[in-house]
Amino acid sequence: MADDLPISIAERRLDNVPNYPDRHEPVGFMLRLIKALHTYGVPSYELERLMTNVADQLGYGLQATVVPTSITMTFIQDEDKPRTYVIRSNSGEVNVDKLSRTIDVAYAVINDEITTEQGAKELTEITNSAPLHSKSWMILCFMLVSTAICRIFGGGIPEIITASVTGLVVGVFVNVGGLRSETVSNLMPALSAFLATLISFAFNYWIGLSSTYIPVVSGIIVLVPGMMLTIAMAELATQNLVSGTARLLGSVVIFIQMIFGVAIGAQLAALFFGEASITTMIDHQLPRWTVWIAILVSSWSLMMLFQVRSRHLPWIVITTASSFFVSRWAGAELGAATGAFFGALTVGVFANLAYRIKQVPTAAVMMPGFIILVPGSVGFRSLTEILDHNIIGGLESAFNMIIVGISLITGLLISSIATLPKPKIKTEPLEVEATATKIIEKDDE
Repeated sequence: MADDLPISIAERRLDNVPNYPDRHEPVGFMLRLIKALHTYGVPSYELERLMTNVADQLGYGLQATVVPTSITMTFIQDEDKPRTYVIRSNSGEVNVDKLSRTIDVAYAVINDEITTEQGAKELTEITNSAPLHSKSWMILCFMLVSTAICRIFGGGIPEIITASVTGLVVGVFVNVGGLRSETVSNLMPALSAFLATLISFAFNYWIGLSSTYIPVVSGIIVLVPGMMLTIAMAELATQNLVSGTARLLGSVVIFIQMIFGVAIGAQLAALFFGEASITTMIDHQLPRWTVWIAILVSSWSLMMLFQVRSRHLPWIVITTASSFFVSRWAGAELGAATGAFFGALTVGVFANLAYRIKQVPTAAVMMPGFIILVPGSVGFRSLTEILDHNIIGGLESAFNMIIVGISLITGLLISSIATLPKPKIKTEPLEVEATATKIIEKDDE
């Protein structure tokens, strides 16, 4: 970053904070390790458990409190007075490759395979390493994910064309425009929803759409905080109440921003294209086998977006297709909540199998598999219905979203019965649960 550009508090490097321990010292290493893991989206219950094991190996007592916007760590050693450090850090990029490599560093220290000085050097290399997939690929994958999700949601040819254009425009905006200003980045959900709504109504005016809702939600599906909402519920279920509540409210704020963008987009579209409203009617006009092509395309695209190594694609496709089939079948037979439960259970089981058989990072399998299961689109629909003054329908959709979210978490918690093999630790074995964002893993470099 250039010297003349302002640096936000959340982005400030610990190396530049006065009086912080050097990164080569044990405490300095642990501070930077937890900040890196927090940045890559590790939930509180996993992060606190892992850091406690690192601190035990290095001879420190540790009390850690992690919430989505900050980290508090208190270190205790022998007769020294406790030392407390507070780190301002927002959860940042989703990068499974860097996450997995950072986890490897943590376990290498736990197993006494490397020193904290070597670990600190590796953390620097990981942070400074280039992404596996470039921004050009990210923009393309935004478009492909939007196209595939539109078909999975039941869109026809006009809706798919609209969703493709929407995904391309949003992808360019997110990957280019959103990086130039922190204010624009904070308003990204609202601005993206505004663009998606305007494009959807424009195509409805030009070619006619059975549903204006499907292209909108498909175009911004990557930004819909369904995964964030699911993690929040998992943290609440594991008694991490402060972190879970904060993350839950954060997801609600993002939903509200998106609905505000939809409202402004609809008002502006009405000026250009006449009276316009969000319609949700689905027109099934494509063969059912096209859904499986959409799943394959979305699996590959999500692999790129989440920065997963290409060799893990077969497991991602198998997991995504299996969870989709199971959730749809169970949903048709037993209801949406039961379908979500069995879908999540399927994702958890396949993530465990992938780790056991090929040492595939579980985050690499779970995150793409969850995109078609998380209740984000349901929450978005509930707010659009409220926006259209359909209060009863909106509240019903919101209630369904909560039930689906609880079902997902329950399915993942039960899938932890198929326990992952534990990394070999020379001290006490670390118990690991396969939960909504299972990230304690070892990547096969």
